[in-house]
Amino acid sequence: MLSYLHGFHAGNHADILKHFVLFYTLEYLNKKNKPYSIFDTHSGSALYNLSDQKALKTGEAARGIQKLLAVPGSRIPPALTGYVDFVSSLIKKNPPCYPGSPFIECSLALSGANLFFTELHKAEFEALRSNLASLLNHLPPAFAQIVSEDGFAYLKKHTPPAIKRGIILCDPSYEEKSDYIQASETLCTVHKKWSAAQILLWYPLLQNRADDINGMKMRLISAVKNHNANAEVLDASLCIDREDSHVETSLKDAIGSAKPRLYGSGLLVINPSWGLREALESALPFLADTLGVDANGSWSVEMR
Repeated sequence: MLSYLHGFHAGNHADILKHFVLFYTLEYLNKKNKPYSIFDTHSGSALYNLSDQKALKTGEAARGIQKLLAVPGSRIPPALTGYVDFVSSLIKKNPPCYPGSPFIECSLALSGANLFFTELHKAEFEALRSNLASLLNHLPPAFAQIVSEDGFAYLKKHTPPAIKRGIILCDPSYEEKSDYIQASETLCTVHKKWSAAQILLWYPLLQNRADDINGMKMRLISAVKNHNANAEVLDASLCIDREDSHVETSLKDAIGSAKPRLYGSGLLVINPSWGLREALESALPFLADTLGVDANGSWSVEMR
């Protein structure tokens, strides 16, 4: 299935968690002036207009990034300021736009980085190429690939890359139950070949998929630990509501206010950057308090 369009969800609480960690990881890599590789397996269109009908229909950006940006800067934890300032500069433009992961990666990447973007949805792929065109002008063309291919298959085929220092961001739509299995199997295979990679696996928190989510994480953690018992695996989550909060409601009758199935999300990070745990422990309590519905926000950070 290719029915998922991220424009309905851009700038929601899950994007904030995912992109804050991505931003932190890229900034950490940039402390050493050495090239690296980035694989983004499910790239989307890279830039999302928050004033269009998709964003307005669900209201997720209004309850997510726009709510966060309404907080006075003096209250923002220092760990979050880089990400918040970056996003704010784009949302202040006309039209207000939220940056997807490819936009963040291209904006922060050092010259000489190898960038690999895959997106299978035809319309999203065309938008991805268009939205990244100007950003990629500062990089030698050979160092950026944007392809309309299955992200899982492409990742297995093209790793390990020539430049071993680098990141994999894997955030499938999880439309199908098979995505949970495919994500863990793909990353298990890739980790064996490219054990130095920092792997960021985003996952949704959905009450009806709890077993699939936990199974996916356990398969990957087990494979990583079997390969190297000393490997670090960080598991972080941000919840904005209770697990049982979702109530089936027609969007037609509740534009912008329907309770989403996604009550939170998490990131499983293999080989996390130094200081990431502390940054999350500083930022997540604030995010849970700011974005939580009826004081139901919660968070966790655990080394597995």
